[in-house]
Amino acid sequence: MDVFKISVDTQQVHKITQENFDQVTKKQAPWYQPINGHQGWFAVCPACDNPIQIIGMLERDAPYGKHFFPTAGAVAVPLKGRVDKEEYEWCPYASKNKNLTKDDRRAAGSELALLIKQTLIEQFDRVIYLLEKGIGMKISEALAKQMLEDYRLAEGWRYRGATRQNIPWVFAYMMQAKWVKGRIFYDKNLLEELCTKRTDLIFNDKGKLTTKDEKKFCDLSFSFIKHRRHVEQHTLSESIEFNIANSKQETVYKKTIAFEYGDFLRLINSKNEAYRKMDLVDLARSMLD
Repeated sequence: MDVFKISVDTQQVHKITQENFDQVTKKQAPWYQPINGHQGWFAVCPACDNPIQIIGMLERDAPYGKHFFPTAGAVAVPLKGRVDKEEYEWCPYASKNKNLTKDDRRAAGSELALLIKQTLIEQFDRVIYLLEKGIGMKISEALAKQMLEDYRLAEGWRYRGATRQNIPWVFAYMMQAKWVKGRIFYDKNLLEELCTKRTDLIFNDKGKLTTKDEKKFCDLSFSFIKHRRHVEQHTLSESIEFNIANSKQETVYKKTIAFEYGDFLRLINSKNEAYRKMDLVDLARSMLD
């Protein structure tokens, strides 16, 4: 992996460089400590919260993190990560990456699952903001409530592909298909493509999509499918597909949405509360707590 954090209690994630590591750890134990007669650098995996060791800090242009499970007496000062071999087995950074389905579940009492759920609740307004930005569609309070209900029923926080970095997009991935008619889209290209393919549709100057005959039924629905994750050169990338389909399950429009971890982490670590929408946070708490 090419990123690290210094504790399971933080969501501050940093690129692995010697300068970044020194800056956030101040060269203190347990992050700096000897192992097997040599200097060791230790941190926490941002995805699974297990301990990691930094490899090649001095020898390589691009040092990287590797999961580390210390044997008794291997390190003098206990590491900050939470050792959980099961979380490691499903970690996207692990060498034993598995193909995921929504049926792959964490245990009900998983500490990481509960942290994911709590973060979603506390940051729900920011989750909605990022999804609206990525999709190009307004998420009304009614739709947000429906999505929360789908997430609750699916126990989305227990999904093996969920991490504390990808909360907004996995939240969307747990949603069941919803009707397109009446939605407000900010993406004009999307609207034009839909209306070209479906001549029964029209949109107004506010981006609201509807049928030319407002009384007519529209069979188009949207969903989020195909959660994909890939590690290349120690860098993790994930995506889902925003899909609009008809009642015959034929795709009319699709768009790949890349997970922008940096945007999410910057928002939730920001001290600027001026634009928070706490009514959405209260909604999430009322449905998931």
